[in-house]
Amino acid sequence: MKTKISDFSEKELLEKILSILTGKNDSPVSAKQLCTRQLYSNKELMDLLQVKDRYLKKLRDNGYIGYSREGDKYWYTQDDVNKFLRKFHYEAFATNPNLPERKGGDVW
Repeated sequence: MKTKISDFSEKELLEKILSILTGKNDSPVSAKQLCTRQLYSNKELMDLLQVKDRYLKKLRDNGYIGYSREGDKYWYTQDDVNKFLRKFHYEAFATNPNLPERKGGDVW
């Protein structure tokens, strides 16, 4: 007999998903097959963005970066990171094709 999703509590579903994503599951479905996007923990994202924990907390609290939370664990998808980076992306302003090209080491 198959188990319905509605038979699980919200916490049980989150625990099941996290066990699959962290590879601590006996299921034949691997995390790579289930989720093709990268998933970052708090520490991994701090290393990636080269920021401290208090700065990442500020980004979450101010709504600049999306996240998922289970207890004291925070998780970020690649989409969360991409949206954050797009919010703070500045286009190059020196895009005129007639500008001289800089060569490595040359100082103007």
